[in-house]
Amino acid sequence: MMAAGRAAERGRRVLLLERGPSLGRKLLLSGGGRCNVTNTAPLQESLSVFGRQGGFLRHALAAFGSDALRDWLRGRGVETVEEEGGRVFPAAGGARAVLAALADYMSAAGVHIGLGERAKSLLIEEGRPVGVRCANSTWKAPRVVVATGGLSYPSTGSTGDGYALARQVGHSVLPTYPILVGLETGEAWPRGLQGVPIKDTVVRLRGREERRLARSQGEAVWTHYGLSGPAVLSVSGAAVQALARDEEVALELDLVPFLSAHALEEALGEAARTRGRQALETVLAGWVPRRTGAAVLAAGGLDSHKKMAQCSRQEQKVIARAFKCLRLHVSRARPIAEAIVTGGGVDLREVDARRMESRLMGGLHFAGETLAAHGPSGGFNMQAALSTGWLAGDNA
Repeated sequence: MMAAGRAAERGRRVLLLERGPSLGRKLLLSGGGRCNVTNTAPLQESLSVFGRQGGFLRHALAAFGSDALRDWLRGRGVETVEEEGGRVFPAAGGARAVLAALADYMSAAGVHIGLGERAKSLLIEEGRPVGVRCANSTWKAPRVVVATGGLSYPSTGSTGDGYALARQVGHSVLPTYPILVGLETGEAWPRGLQGVPIKDTVVRLRGREERRLARSQGEAVWTHYGLSGPAVLSVSGAAVQALARDEEVALELDLVPFLSAHALEEALGEAARTRGRQALETVLAGWVPRRTGAAVLAAGGLDSHKKMAQCSRQEQKVIARAFKCLRLHVSRARPIAEAIVTGGGVDLREVDARRMESRLMGGLHFAGETLAAHGPSGGFNMQAALSTGWLAGDNA
């Protein structure tokens, strides 16, 4: 939608082909409907979160970055607010407000929209695209922008159609895998906590020989399969890649990140002296949700109903260790259909980063999740999609 609007704004006649019955179905799901549109992190920091792929995105984020996007939204009546971690959301209306802004942008620029039109293949003549063939129609055009998303949430239309179009002209498509996805645990006990949030936790991901693969801090949530939530989603990509290498992968949770292990031991000792008649789970409820505390104690073979005064110094050390370094084994990631973002995609080395144009075939552009560029949660992926869309439309 951003690519179509920008190309039309530049004076091109534009047709947007949408395979589904309506626009923006995946957009409406983003952020649980709230739509984390961007992040206020400075350009260099934003690039760094994308790792090696950050260099490719430099031109797109410099041309249409966070400030430009917020100004663009404001110009269409959508004010935004910054929340924790630099995350930016519409002040009102959530994802529907963003969708309305994009729809108005396209309408004002004169974009034509074809609903129920699934692109099957590119029309190519003399080494250049000359249009698109759909199931029951053919459309001629001297330039084509492929912005069909990845493989996540396939019910919204993201089923990898863009990869087939890219392969048609010889592009390499890197193997796809889930990014920002829940992780299943080998331990069964977390399932009994389904739906219980952990408001603030440090998550460390460890692989072979205890090597630390990733770290994140924020909210997590227990699920019927293990763990999810922003802090877990942020390390999930590294977990998927490590599992693909046949590594044993573990999550270490610090459930009390605001206290050191020593400070927690001291606090437990103080509670034993001053609140000795209270149950262990009652004391711990001051730091972690009661159900979580009871479950962690039970998993460690500790009685949550035991009186604090009955807890020995050694038991206090064991308890502090359990809550500062809760270890869970990752059995696998949830399916890519449940992932927020798809890893892999069109090889960035074959795309001109200044124009989002194929290096193999002039006139063919790519944008968004179809490209093999992905980052952590926090608005970075949405910004990358809109920035690459803007740049692709601008050059098309």
